Amino acid sequence: MKLKLLIFVCFAAVGLLSLSSRPLTGQAASVNEASQTQKLPGDDLIIPSVDEKWGQVKFTHQQHLAFSDCTYCHHTNKGLTLESFNAGKSEKIPFCYDCHVRKESDPKTPKGSDGTELWSKEAYHINCIDCHRGEITKQPKDAGKVLKQGEGPTKCAACHEVK
Repeated sequence: MKLKLLIFVCFAAVGLLSLSSRPLTGQAASVNEASQTQKLPGDDLIIPSVDEKWGQVKFTHQQHLAFSDCTYCHHTNKGLTLESFNAGKSEKIPFCYDCHVRKESDPKTPKGSDGTELWSKEAYHINCIDCHRGEITKQPKDAGKVLKQGEGPTKCAACHEVK
């Protein structure tokens, strides 16, 4: 009898933990429902690094959807939403590194409106680190909304693998 009670308590605890870890409102709630039927593009994708000291970054869409809409990062995909992606109505979605992985001084690297060369380290740090710190001062052209900021890690090794 005690064993059955122990098993029941364990299952109840796991059930409560899984319910408490789910987002309850907004876009993040629809993400959980959508992810049951279709995996997000590149979920747990690896962002390569050209830095000599710091390695790649494991990026998880699920963790970031509560903080911004898709077009904050995918700013070249006008009208991209989670709903359009899940409905199969979105255009091909390029990875950030399709444009920004190049090393500094590569002539193909895009430039910001102020002339800043947006090679990978510069572009990622403007988007990622500034948002993690809660100090967004520059946004990509046509970037979507930031829903909240200032809650991410700010130390290099918290995101990057150490080479």
